Amino acid sequence: MVKLFSVLTIVSGLAITTLAHSSRAPYKKHTIKARGIQASFIEYGATLTNLWVADKNGKPRDIVLGWDDASQYNLQASNPGFLGAVVGRYANRIANGTFTLDGKTYHTPLNENNITTLHGGDMGFNRLNWTLEDKGRDHISFKLVSKDGDQGFPGTATVVIKYRVTDDKKWIIDYEGDADKDTIMMLSTHNYWNLDAFSSTDTVKDHVLQIAGDRIIEADSSLIPTGGFEDVKGTPFDFNEPKAIGKDLDDAKQCGADCIGYDNCFTFSETDPRKTQVKVYAPSTGIELSIKTDQPALQLYTCNGLDGTLPVKKTQKANKGKNVSDMVQQYGCFVLETENYIDGINNPKWGEKYTGILRKGDKYTQHSEYSFSVHH
Repeated sequence: MVKLFSVLTIVSGLAITTLAHSSRAPYKKHTIKARGIQASFIEYGATLTNLWVADKNGKPRDIVLGWDDASQYNLQASNPGFLGAVVGRYANRIANGTFTLDGKTYHTPLNENNITTLHGGDMGFNRLNWTLEDKGRDHISFKLVSKDGDQGFPGTATVVIKYRVTDDKKWIIDYEGDADKDTIMMLSTHNYWNLDAFSSTDTVKDHVLQIAGDRIIEADSSLIPTGGFEDVKGTPFDFNEPKAIGKDLDDAKQCGADCIGYDNCFTFSETDPRKTQVKVYAPSTGIELSIKTDQPALQLYTCNGLDGTLPVKKTQKANKGKNVSDMVQQYGCFVLETENYIDGINNPKWGEKYTGILRKGDKYTQHSEYSFSVHH
């Protein structure tokens, strides 16, 4: 696989170097690699900026969206939001920016339509500069300390995220966190995937997706959970058997007001970190992504809100199809967030394990594995 990464250097135009541990610049890329896989990160948001794997012809592809100039992750933070970053302290939505913990009410920023807290607030973990803790050839870790009262959350929380790649083409993420007061915590990563890498089409409608989930969390027009669940069988949300993302997309209208597409939380039929919960592949490149996680749910978002203002990266333009736009179009990507039940803190009837409550002295952990292969 030496050839693979010599090609990557030429195609991407990026110097693949290991930065010194003393570097604290939040916009310099740190690259890790193993046989057949290579990933780059920045300290801002502990963000994944590039992920390279080979397609069915052995050609390396960068299969995540991002900015060529890493400083743009801060300057263009809402276009689209949370691009490749860790989201928290509480991922997804908190209804009305309000929650109650042990009888006390807390308020968090209403950063989505002025009615919801989304992914931790105005300055969530995606908008902060993490500290580079450790770096090796195939692994890297970042640390963040979120002070008591940060974005309205109680307790000073310390979070470490560990990224690792392996010779069997896995990208492994381990999250760890604790706090000096009782608080709430739910973390995820917000990567925008395109396994075609814009080589043949503007959208991911032809990507074939399978989710081992029998229900979605029912939500209102603001994507706030109602407290109920919907059985996916016989609906546009049934991905228990593999199907193209675009097959029922036009009938998927539970992604917010006046929206068509997917922005829904699927609950897994069985929570088992040993079992594959999600598979998706692009017919054009043959690149397949499989996910295992110890989390009970997954948010699927099909980039319904993208509007052609985010450029396709230079690493992808080098192999871009002749009829593919230079800008990422609506449905030009998808997001898969492994996480707990969304807004569980405001739905205690689901059970405390779904609330995201983290007690003082306890440890938050999450483990997710992203495996890459060529679909056969």
